[in-house]
Amino acid sequence: MSSILDDQLRLMALKQYGLIKSIKTPDISYADLILILKNTENETIKQLAAEKLLKETNIYDIYKADLKLILKNTENETIKQLATEKLQYLNSHPRLGWAGSLARANRLGSFHSESTKD
Repeated sequence: MSSILDDQLRLMALKQYGLIKSIKTPDISYADLILILKNTENETIKQLAAEKLLKETNIYDIYKADLKLILKNTENETIKQLATEKLQYLNSHPRLGWAGSLARANRLGSFHSESTKD
């Protein structure tokens, strides 16, 4: 429940600042871009958010679900093509996907637990 309220408050703050202005801010977070993409009906704003996500997010840091969200929420063919290419790349490299993320997290967790032993 609190995460829903947090999202609503963040979205209200972004809207108050201006969604386009927020998107163009160099330090806008990945989470804020996804929040904007999910919660706006304006095609221009969707396109700007999707474009920024695709162009400024490292392939290793973008999630398949978010690429599918971009494909679902934009009508711009160039953006759809770029999202499709990144999704195909992630699908052809399973170590970069969800399972790879879990494996990396588990490995880091085991390193942490090893280093904290007395």
